[in-house]
Amino acid sequence: MSTSQGSPTWLKADRVARLEVLETQILARPAEVYAEVLALWPGLSAAVPSPASPAPDSCPEPSELAAQATALQLLSRCAVLLGEDGAAANHAETGRRLAHDLGLRSLEARCLEVLGVVRGRQGDVKQSAWLLRRSLHLLHALGDTPGQGRLLGRAGNLLERLEEYPQALLFYRAGLARLPAASPVTAAVQVGLARTLHQLGEYAESQKLAAQALAGCQEGGLPQLEAQVQLQQALTQLALGELDASRRHAEQAQALAAPLDHTVPGAAAWVLGEAALVRGDLAQAREGLGRAEELAHTPPLLARVRGSQSRLYEQLGDPAQALRCLREQRELEQQHRTRLAEHRGRLLNEQIEFEVLRRTAVQGTALPGHEPVVRTAPALHEAQVPQAEAGRLASFDQLTGLADHTFFWGRTRQALQHLVPGRSLGLIVADIDHLKVINDRFGYAVGDLLITELARRLREAVRPGDLVGRLSGDRFVVLLSDLARPGDLAMVAERLLQSLRESCDFGTELLVPTVSLGCAVAPQDGGSAEVLQQHAELALFQAKMRGRNMAVVFTGDMSTAEQERRQLSQDLRRAVRQGQLQLHYQAQFELPGQRLSGFEALVRWPHPERGMIPPDRFIALAEESGLILKLGRWVLNEASRQARAWALSERGLTMAVNVSALQFEQPDFVAGVRACLEQHGLPPHTLVLELTESMVHRDPRLARQTLLELQALGVQVAMDDFGTGYSSLSMLKSLPFGLLKIDREFLRDLSADSEQFAASQQFIEVMVRLAHNLSMRVVAEGVETAEQYDLLCGMGCDEAQGYWLARPLPPEEAAALLPGDGDPGPERQVG
Repeated sequence: MSTSQGSPTWLKADRVARLEVLETQILARPAEVYAEVLALWPGLSAAVPSPASPAPDSCPEPSELAAQATALQLLSRCAVLLGEDGAAANHAETGRRLAHDLGLRSLEARCLEVLGVVRGRQGDVKQSAWLLRRSLHLLHALGDTPGQGRLLGRAGNLLERLEEYPQALLFYRAGLARLPAASPVTAAVQVGLARTLHQLGEYAESQKLAAQALAGCQEGGLPQLEAQVQLQQALTQLALGELDASRRHAEQAQALAAPLDHTVPGAAAWVLGEAALVRGDLAQAREGLGRAEELAHTPPLLARVRGSQSRLYEQLGDPAQALRCLREQRELEQQHRTRLAEHRGRLLNEQIEFEVLRRTAVQGTALPGHEPVVRTAPALHEAQVPQAEAGRLASFDQLTGLADHTFFWGRTRQALQHLVPGRSLGLIVADIDHLKVINDRFGYAVGDLLITELARRLREAVRPGDLVGRLSGDRFVVLLSDLARPGDLAMVAERLLQSLRESCDFGTELLVPTVSLGCAVAPQDGGSAEVLQQHAELALFQAKMRGRNMAVVFTGDMSTAEQERRQLSQDLRRAVRQGQLQLHYQAQFELPGQRLSGFEALVRWPHPERGMIPPDRFIALAEESGLILKLGRWVLNEASRQARAWALSERGLTMAVNVSALQFEQPDFVAGVRACLEQHGLPPHTLVLELTESMVHRDPRLARQTLLELQALGVQVAMDDFGTGYSSLSMLKSLPFGLLKIDREFLRDLSADSEQFAASQQFIEVMVRLAHNLSMRVVAEGVETAEQYDLLCGMGCDEAQGYWLARPLPPEEAAALLPGDGDPGPERQVG
């Protein structure tokens, strides 16, 4: 950026007047204004040769210093628009000090605003929020209504970049309400509000605001801001499927974008590439997305590009590239979420203080709350917020308005101290099931709406004297301050569950949430807040282990069970490290005739002290601790080694191995399978990997790409436990499975003596026909009677396994089932 220009011969008064004119032109032509202010600078004060070294040696007149402060804040604002954050910070800090010394509060507020914007761009969210809050307070004290509107818009922009969209919406709307109907600043706030509404799925209102902003930009000659508006319209119309209009706006955005703009061109290129992909123009999509990849400078935008490229490569028939792009997308999104979480944590206290000034600016009221809890907050004292008000505000979670961690546990301790003999106090810890999946699938905006809605339901469901708090992102806590009987706790918990289970309609999304509850009662389950919480958390863990979406009340044996679980987890870690685990092999047979078709490898743990521990006890521990990755690699390697030793490929037999969700989602999963096959010289078609439908449902797109890559490798894939989930048909249609395994629970009622016999028979027949129509083989597991076997044969089931046919056996016993060399394997007579 240039630092000097020839200075025209102007009188000092004319220079000051010219600064006033340039003030109105910053948004329209920031580079030209910056250059002209630099040209005017030498004549503003002979004692100050340049804004880079502004400390005068003499004492200029106050009017001269005021002109210098004005020029410095103009330079700082221009530099921000031009992306020169270092220069902007230098000019703003110098101008702020000068304006403060002169008592020019309006100029000081402007400089603080610039400093806040710069700190926000640099990732220092806490400092950014603090600076913007100071600026807003100054403008409030001055009664500068438009200035407050501008600062509320700045705060909204900061919250928007943190993807705190519900809060950003409040600030943008509050800012817009205090701005004139038509001005450059109004247009800028309208653009931010349109972006936020778009993120919340309010496309019609977003388009309306963008159109208003566009008119303001064109009337005021604001090309840089117009580029942002055109981009926003392109994004909204793309979301609505209006591809031609989206393309036109994206091209306009590219044409208007300033040379130093690092955001609009890349996003516009992505829109053009994505629109072409939706139209089916793969060549144009490839070109557009390639350009977007070059211009993408942020992880969120690059993640979008990678997601589009993944779908492009999928349509081009390149599953390996599609999977690579999809995994890069997930990694970028995870990086972005991690950074957001860090920034949001730093902003938490400042958000409360923002809200104080937002409400004061708009309506002169404060946050509603419970009785005040005084807590010293120096930043709030700086804002001159009364101490009682500071106590109330500092006690609330910003998103939900519920009691925060400190306030809730303080109230709980008070309630325990004053508990009347013969009465009880209840504590309920509530955890939203699968909130991460909801955030990943629908976005954090929908996740926040869900949290807010469930908080509202909890508030309305409890009694006036009870207290609801929010401990963390997905966790609430309820204090039932006076229960007549301990047994009342379970009834209250069930009532809360019924309220929380109701569907949530967020306009574009309809969610049916599930919540797990853990309950404890005082004094029976603990006399302190810490012990009571620990026991409620243990009950919550039991609710999760039993399948979620339920309430569990603490019992004394849970502490014993938890200690045993921890000990077992330590033993398992030692067993994996020392190689104590074993594989047993259960034979699978063709139907009819019972000709051996292969084996399923099943892991067993012969504990040195407890004897044989069943998988349903230790697999969950392995998943919880992360040991499942090491365990899964060992099972795959050992089963492949055994398959090679038994020459299963030469005998026309297969080896099936179960895969965990965590193992399947690893970026190097397919590469690890390939390396294992190569190490043991095992032909890929010999290996069958078994996945559960609930596992692949976690991320269907990633599952599809991984399955296509496994298919290309030649490995067979089976859907295990089919029929136990809630999306079975859609899974079968969209994912390339070769085998379908019918879960044992459907065979339990496959007996003429069972009341559910007809329903089970019909259900299995439908599954067999469906699988055969999709060119899949069907394997029934859990065959325990001759009657079940005969019925499966009659239904056309291809293969079966179960205790009636063969139990899981150690390697030396399972080897006896193998046919001899050159023998295809006679039909077995069992039962």
